[in-house]
Amino acid sequence: MTKRIGVAVIGLGSVGKTHVKVLKEIEKEVEFVKLIAVVDQVRATAESIGKQYGISYYSTIDDALKNPEIDVITIATPTYLHAPQAILAMEYGKNVIVEKPMATTLAGAKEMISRAEKNNVKLGVIFQERYAPDIKRLKNEIIDNLGKVYLIESELKWYRDVKDYYKRDEIARSWRGMWNTEGGGVMTNQGIHTIDLMIWLNGDVVEVSGFIDNLTHESIEVEDTAVAVIRYKNGALGTISQTVSMKPINYQYRKIRVHGSNGFAEIVDNKLATVAVEGKMESKEKVEYREETIIQWGDLHKALFKDFLKALSEDRRFPIDGKDGMKSLELIKAIYLSSASRQIVKLPLDINIVI
Repeated sequence: MTKRIGVAVIGLGSVGKTHVKVLKEIEKEVEFVKLIAVVDQVRATAESIGKQYGISYYSTIDDALKNPEIDVITIATPTYLHAPQAILAMEYGKNVIVEKPMATTLAGAKEMISRAEKNNVKLGVIFQERYAPDIKRLKNEIIDNLGKVYLIESELKWYRDVKDYYKRDEIARSWRGMWNTEGGGVMTNQGIHTIDLMIWLNGDVVEVSGFIDNLTHESIEVEDTAVAVIRYKNGALGTISQTVSMKPINYQYRKIRVHGSNGFAEIVDNKLATVAVEGKMESKEKVEYREETIIQWGDLHKALFKDFLKALSEDRRFPIDGKDGMKSLELIKAIYLSSASRQIVKLPLDINIVI
């Protein structure tokens, strides 16, 4: 039997626990994957999860990387650790799949890409919403029927509480809400999935103008509200509106509307809510507002991990590699620069200007 691809999960917060859960499910469904270990700086957490799943556990990434059974590292640690941990893992010859954002800086992201190429390993970024069935259908089937795309609008209206999210415990207080450790606010943490989808649906962005501000969360540094206007390489325009200040909290939502010369389509959260094309039947689905926008149920992570691990087993390119995963981070940094300079910013950025 061919050796299974050994996987270790680094970071056992809520997202890391989702990684463990779905990887164990994948292990039972395919013959080429095996969950080997978990890592968390809180040893009791690592031990508890390790014993629960009958796998090895470590309290340092260094010990895990010395395990020759481990071929792939999934990284679900605080954002400021993504780049250094990924680079370290790749220097050990491990393949890496990292949560968004891949780094807090463009310099960090580019170094990750460089190290993956140098060490001949795969680097993937977790943008699991690309695997939502309705979003895939919009990308692969519907968007061509809309005609020439001239406008994409997106809104993310969520809520994050200072006490229950940013200052929830010692670990949260050590990194959330600070530029140096989180790298940004609503755009970098919550809204980056939406920005990734806007690029994935319509291609690269060439210029942007935006404003960011912290308007309702006085005890954190980063932005809680952001707006931007973008121009795509193909000439289409786009708008971005994001906040984590939405009240009442049971009215939270995310919308993406794609407008073409023949019609439009609207995604609400990850569901296709409306498709309307001239001369064809209009399709509408009722979509409810949400009260919960933090919990990760895992289905989309599972689909993404399966794709990454299969790409590794077949030695083919994973579609959300480092270069692709960096595009949304670069656009966000451009919006930050535009807000600070009060100018239109052109892309691609020089990383020596915006790091």
